[in-house]
Amino acid sequence: MSVPTAHGTTTISDRAFTRIAEKLASEDEHVTGRPHVSASVCGAVAAVHCDLAVRYPAPVPRLAAKIREHVRRRLRELTGVAVENVDIEVVELVPEQRSGRGPGRTLA
Repeated sequence: MSVPTAHGTTTISDRAFTRIAEKLASEDEHVTGRPHVSASVCGAVAAVHCDLAVRYPAPVPRLAAKIREHVRRRLRELTGVAVENVDIEVVELVPEQRSGRGPGRTLA
């Protein structure tokens, strides 16, 4: 994809755009593992889909909205591409690991 600027044209490959989106989706502390991200770019407009594993308990709808806005805003800032849609799909809930011994816990 090519993005015109005042000084010329910047070209960002679809793969690079997707990798940037992947990195941005993983920046929240509640996301665990590497997100699976796909992107569809047409000119200077894009749509992004993110499959995420999230630490539980977390307010999933609020977290998805936060990540959606973060990915949309930062992709625009970093690439100049307007992201019309960011779909967030939580594909796994991962329980938070607790440290120490609590009631009912035994050491193996």
